[in-house]
Amino acid sequence: MPETPFLGENSQPKAVIYLHGFDLGASEIYRSHLEHLVKQGYYVFYPNFQTGFCSFPNSAWKTALELAEELVGDGLIDSQEKWLKNALKSVSTAYQAANLANVPVDTYLFGHSLGGLFALSWAYYIEQEHLPENLLPQQVLVADPLPNTNVANIPGPLGDLIKKITDDVDVQVTGAALTMPVAILHGDDDWVVPKDEWKQPFTYIKTEQKKMFLSFTDDRGCPGMYANHEQATVNTSFFDTFLALTVLDGVGVENDLNWRYIWYGLDRVIRYGERADLLNFDMGNWSNGQPVHGIEVFLDSSNP
Repeated sequence: MPETPFLGENSQPKAVIYLHGFDLGASEIYRSHLEHLVKQGYYVFYPNFQTGFCSFPNSAWKTALELAEELVGDGLIDSQEKWLKNALKSVSTAYQAANLANVPVDTYLFGHSLGGLFALSWAYYIEQEHLPENLLPQQVLVADPLPNTNVANIPGPLGDLIKKITDDVDVQVTGAALTMPVAILHGDDDWVVPKDEWKQPFTYIKTEQKKMFLSFTDDRGCPGMYANHEQATVNTSFFDTFLALTVLDGVGVENDLNWRYIWYGLDRVIRYGERADLLNFDMGNWSNGQPVHGIEVFLDSSNP
């Protein structure tokens, strides 16, 4: 909850629904971004829609199996749709608690990885579940989303686990409800969801106001910036570095891929009303004056 809610030019408060990645429910993973949004006066709703991993362990896990067991320690493996409906119910209840349920509010959706798929499916399920219209997003931004879990290239126990989950949320169906501007902020080196896996699913997003952007790895400076599946995360210290690289495709850190790409894009859309598909990014320069590798457009409505 913001101390002083920001009101836009229409005198309405702004709310951000922030959907985490698969088995990444602990808010520490995205904390500085969540705090950045709250400090600007936005209501931020962060539903942990899975059954485990609500906070970091006392010491880093040594195996991917430990993380998988944290998620399904009760032996239950839910479907994607169950998780998405958990998020819908949680956020709907939280809107009521924040006294936003029956007032006009500008809502925005952000999601990472599996949460990106859910953000792209949110509008469809709002309609299916007959939930209040103020839960519908004005715009949707997602970072390294899955179009469905069939494409997720996750090794080891986590990969085995995700294969057991009922794959019942798919942009091929839910994309028909996306009539608002959409931006996909992807990484060129993401091997969990390689960029080419989005070429066909991108066509299922109904709106013409859509664009898929790509960031690029640039290690000419120190530390380098890595355009992988974890570029939206800021803390993955629940794993050691080797496990994060081999299981998650990256180590969560806060750098210009956050400040000048992912955070920046969401800021421009919420605060200034810029259309998600018309965003422009300036990645700045290294200390020697050389420009950081810029953001490029990978897919848009004229080039799906």
